[in-house]
Amino acid sequence: MIKVIRQWTSKVILIALMLIAIEVPPMAVNFALRYSKTNQLIVDGFMALFIGLMLAIIWWAHRTYEAYNQLGQPAGIKVGWIIGGYLAIILGMDVLSYLNQLIYHQTETANNAALGSMLGHNEVITIVFCFSAVVLSPIAEEFIFRGTLTNMFFKRGNIWPKVILSGIVFSTGHMSTNPISFLIYAYMGMVLAYVYLRTDDIRNSIAIHMINNAIAMYVLVVQVI
Repeated sequence: MIKVIRQWTSKVILIALMLIAIEVPPMAVNFALRYSKTNQLIVDGFMALFIGLMLAIIWWAHRTYEAYNQLGQPAGIKVGWIIGGYLAIILGMDVLSYLNQLIYHQTETANNAALGSMLGHNEVITIVFCFSAVVLSPIAEEFIFRGTLTNMFFKRGNIWPKVILSGIVFSTGHMSTNPISFLIYAYMGMVLAYVYLRTDDIRNSIAIHMINNAIAMYVLVVQVI
C-alpha cells in the first residue's frame, strides 16, 4: 500500500512539475515585449530563449511519454479521426462559447485574450509566438496531457477515466474565469485524449491540436494586425 502511494505521489509531482514548466517559456515572451520597441537584440535573445525552453520541454515530455507508454508502437495516422476530432472540437466549443457569452457576457476566453495581447507589437515576437502556438505548443502539450498523463494513471482499458482526467488537467493550464470557460478547454482536452486513446497514435491528437491552433492564431493575428 505504501509503495502504491509513493508511486502515485511521484507521478502527481512529475505532472505538477510539467505543468509548471510549460508556463515558464511565456515568461520569456513577456520580457521580450518590454523591449519590443526599444531594443531588438534583447527581443531576439528572449525569443531564442523561448524556443530553447520549448524544445527542452518537448524533449523531456517525449522521454517521459516513452517511459510510461501503455499503447506500444504508433498505429498510424488516421485522417478520418483527425477530421472528426477537429469537427467535434469546433462544434462543442462553439456551443460552449455561445453559453459563455450568453451567461457571462464574454466574447472570448481569458486565455485567448492573453494570447492576442502578445501579438502585433513586434514582428519577431509575432512570428516566433505563432510558430510556437501552431507547432511547438501542440507537440509539448500532447506529450504532457495525452501521452504522459493518460498513460501514467489508470490501466490501459480504462479510457473514460483517462479522458476525463486529461481534460481537467489540460484546462488547469489555461486561464479560466468561470466554469464554462474552464469547460471549454476541458472539453477540447477530452476530445484530444479520446482520439489518441482510440487510434493508439499520439500524432493524430497532435495533428488536431495543430489545426485548431493554426486557425485560432490566424483569427487572432487578423484582429491585431
